[in-house]
Amino acid sequence: MLAPDVLVGRPMTKNPELLFFTKWLQSPLTVASITPSSPQLARAMALSLPECEGLVIELGGGTGAITQALLQTGVDPNQLVVIERDPYFYRYLKKRFPEIKILCGDAMNLMSLINGMPAKLPIRTVVSGLPFLSMNAIAQKRLLEQLLSLSDSKGSFVQFSYALTSPLKKSVEKELQLESRCVARVWQNVPPAKVWVYKKKSVNNILSDNPGESKETILNVAR
Repeated sequence: MLAPDVLVGRPMTKNPELLFFTKWLQSPLTVASITPSSPQLARAMALSLPECEGLVIELGGGTGAITQALLQTGVDPNQLVVIERDPYFYRYLKKRFPEIKILCGDAMNLMSLINGMPAKLPIRTVVSGLPFLSMNAIAQKRLLEQLLSLSDSKGSFVQFSYALTSPLKKSVEKELQLESRCVARVWQNVPPAKVWVYKKKSVNNILSDNPGESKETILNVAR
């Protein structure tokens, strides 16, 4: 359900770093970091999208660092939807990006939020700024199952993490027959981060029980 802007009546700070830090202090388990994603990390996330048409869904828009990078790398504003649970961040995003669709809701209700939209497009990818590493296996599975259902198992899931290894639980990866690939390491971010892409295994990989690619590719994200 969309939340009206009147949910938050306080004056809004124009400093995204201060806003992010304030929200992190209030809810450290639901805000992924004490600062917004760096421009380098945001660009790495945006460059990890598959080259095809369809809807791009961003989960946990925050102050819009990744949203801005998605637009700058060519994502059509009409094919971008941002889901943000926090009413204050939601209001901030609505003001900053009036040209795109911003939904106030829980990413765990992804399917109902997207199905409630009037226009129906194939899902190209989901880009996540959520604290995926801190989620348990049940929550991770619930979120990814919805993506697979909405995209007819063709969509990808892009997630950043500060951990050295994949933030996706191995049990979930195996049960949903996913392959994972680290596509970027971003040393300029504080703290340094990796970008992971998950997608359904190909038929050949499923039949051979091949875990798929696990190599790391360093993207050019200097700009």
